[in-house]
Amino acid sequence: MATDLIGTKLDRYFLLSRIGSGGSAAVYRAHDAQGDRYVAVKILPLHLAANDDLYRRFMREAQMAARLDHPHILPVYDYGESAGMPYIVMKLVEGGTLDSFVREGALPLPFVSRVLAVIAGALDYAHAQGVIHRDLKPENILFDAEGTLYLGDFGVAHLDEGTDVVTGRGGFIGTVAYASPEQCRGEALTASSDIYSLGVMLFEMLTGRLPFTGPTPLAVMHQHLSEPAPSPLRYRPDLPLAVADVLRKALAKLPSVRYQTAGALSAAFDEALGELSLSARLATLPPPGPDPVFEHPPDPGAAPLPIPEDLLRAFTPPPSTAAPTLNNTLPPLDAFPAPPGQTVFRMWLLLFMIGAVLIAALVILIVG
Repeated sequence: MATDLIGTKLDRYFLLSRIGSGGSAAVYRAHDAQGDRYVAVKILPLHLAANDDLYRRFMREAQMAARLDHPHILPVYDYGESAGMPYIVMKLVEGGTLDSFVREGALPLPFVSRVLAVIAGALDYAHAQGVIHRDLKPENILFDAEGTLYLGDFGVAHLDEGTDVVTGRGGFIGTVAYASPEQCRGEALTASSDIYSLGVMLFEMLTGRLPFTGPTPLAVMHQHLSEPAPSPLRYRPDLPLAVADVLRKALAKLPSVRYQTAGALSAAFDEALGELSLSARLATLPPPGPDPVFEHPPDPGAAPLPIPEDLLRAFTPPPSTAAPTLNNTLPPLDAFPAPPGQTVFRMWLLLFMIGAVLIAALVILIVG
């Protein structure tokens, strides 16, 4: 296709090697003769530039990307046209893409949290400028040599200014695996569509797999439209339960149910991870000690354990200085004289008891 462009010059940019391609364009590593620096140049080949829709889409990407000034959105230095081929000049980042990490499997939670926070900040900024990305996926998240993340490739982005979408009406735009339900239906998109795609990326980073897969793009679209998202705990049981709740909301079929901003999704995910952090801290605490009943039940035939000496001393009262001499024999009853008046009381009590017995005997005789 455009491999013949290696070694050629577009305006002041000398094309050195081809480093990638996406959609209908190719990306080259180039040298900027005026700035004396290496850059990435995205080029729409001549035979495709003849297509009016592709040409307008490419130039719209250049214009939208150039107006976005954010530390984590891939900077656009220049754009133009040379020899009938439009081009976009961007910062050269050579640390790979997020896709290269995701292909290795589930990613560490601190790394996922960092990536999510950075992408969310860049997305919310783009949304505030009226730009909807519409093709959010790991291949469009780039790293430089220092590990800085950049959101790139606004090739199918839409500028929400009440104008018609330059990529056509009623057709599918984006990547099926990360597309929102409304995107699959070909409807007009809002920022909520990007948040759904970010939820798909979060699921993939956590589990190493996509939430929806199928033999054909149409089968995957059907799942986005009607199938509930699977729980990430099915593939990664060590995740906190709250993470499943976060993804359930992010991947809701209705845009109104999803998080209203990407930052809200990122904050909810970090809060869910806080439960795991608390559990980890509790796990590092020393155990309270063995339970003498349940962990080491005593032998029923064994002698009782001796009471420690320090415990005996703590509960033993101090000896009296003048202890009385104890007598092991009880004193006679006459040693305790009855109080005054108690003798008379005893006599009346005896008479009452005798009378009660006589009355009871009389009643028995009458009844009998």
